[in-house]
Amino acid sequence: MDKIKNYIKRHNLINKEDKIVIGFSGGPDSLYLMLVLLELRQEFSLSLAAVYINHQLLVEASRHEAFARRFCEEHGVPFYCYRKDIASYAAKERLSIEEAGRKFRYATFYHVLEKLHYDSIAVAHHRNDLAETVLYRMARGTGWKGMAGIRPKQNRILRPLLCMTKEEILKELMKRQQTYNVDPSNEDTVYARNQIRHKVIPELSRVNGQVTEHIADLAEQMEELGVYLTDQIQGAWSSCVICDGDKRRICMESCRKLPVFLQKEVLKRALAEVAGSERDLKRIHVEQLLKLMEAQSGREMDFPYQIRAVRQYDELVIGKREEPREEASIRLQEGSQWIGFAGGWMKVEIFPKKDEEFSEKMYTKTFDYDKIRNHAVVRTWQQDDYFVMNDKGQRKKLNRYFIDQKIPKDQRKKIPLVADEDHIIWIIGGRISGEYKVTDATKWVLQLTWTRMEE
Repeated sequence: MDKIKNYIKRHNLINKEDKIVIGFSGGPDSLYLMLVLLELRQEFSLSLAAVYINHQLLVEASRHEAFARRFCEEHGVPFYCYRKDIASYAAKERLSIEEAGRKFRYATFYHVLEKLHYDSIAVAHHRNDLAETVLYRMARGTGWKGMAGIRPKQNRILRPLLCMTKEEILKELMKRQQTYNVDPSNEDTVYARNQIRHKVIPELSRVNGQVTEHIADLAEQMEELGVYLTDQIQGAWSSCVICDGDKRRICMESCRKLPVFLQKEVLKRALAEVAGSERDLKRIHVEQLLKLMEAQSGREMDFPYQIRAVRQYDELVIGKREEPREEASIRLQEGSQWIGFAGGWMKVEIFPKKDEEFSEKMYTKTFDYDKIRNHAVVRTWQQDDYFVMNDKGQRKKLNRYFIDQKIPKDQRKKIPLVADEDHIIWIIGGRISGEYKVTDATKWVLQLTWTRMEE
């Protein structure tokens, strides 16, 4: 008991007057967990409640449920029983029996936790479970975080028995002459974890009899290392990533200075934050981002979760792919007009040219109104757009102008333009076309004033 108390204290698992929901099957592990918490109940002034899940998979299910209920009644622990046809549930959700059972169990534990307004959930994982979890994750594919196995405390779940082996638990129950439920499905090697428990670990034990302890020790070291790495990754993240709404902008110069491990962790985190999940994000995706960093500006790459990464000059921009939208085009008329798609007001004035000079600013420009062949409209960039660069009439494609100005590709469709068909009169906030400049021959002047507003 001292061993468990020290473990609880070291990881700050239980505090005075805590209210704890116990995942209780009546099997040896959960029953020993119950006995431990019952011993601590008075010392810590604990409130306990047991949750039993009848998966309706075993012929012994009713007998096991009755045993668990009786034990709790004898020890004054409130008993909450939930029955679920896990086989049907697994088929409906397209899950394995193992995964379906686990999903329903934890959903139920959290349900009772909230219902009773309790503090935490205690489950009976031990060191053998820890070693099996590490091997299971290695077989399926995992990173350094997965190698930490099962944590002592996470998401309000406590695991006070992670310091104990299965053998130690059975020995303690034998000392107390305590009976318990035996689940025959734990011997069925059709389940992946049982294959590891009954086939893989016994074979590894032939190499070293302490294999379970050694793997569990490795998992604990990885947990400790993880705390250090998390701080290092956060520092690396802060040095080279800008959060721009739902996008992540990575300064490639700063990122390249990081050790390769930290580069990969930063890129993986950027993908995960944009995706909202790490699931289905694999090592190959991070490797692809590293290659994109070395590609030419403008190169793109698509990833799961509708993510697109774009190499934009000195940045790698990771964000959701934008859905194609209908091009906005608003015909300008005298007065003030709200340009909704660009989030601003355009004031339009048309008047005869006088001899005095016009006051022009960045967002106030004047044009020769008579040179506009069609109708002036406000819209966004289209493929054939151009403007006249100088008095000699030399043209420049707008796309080339954007490239020369190093305007990121994802920003080009957001710049409002005043256009006369495919001839750009004014890149609002930027250049005007030389063809529409006011001259001595100008008779009528078009004056445009743009005011950016928040939508």
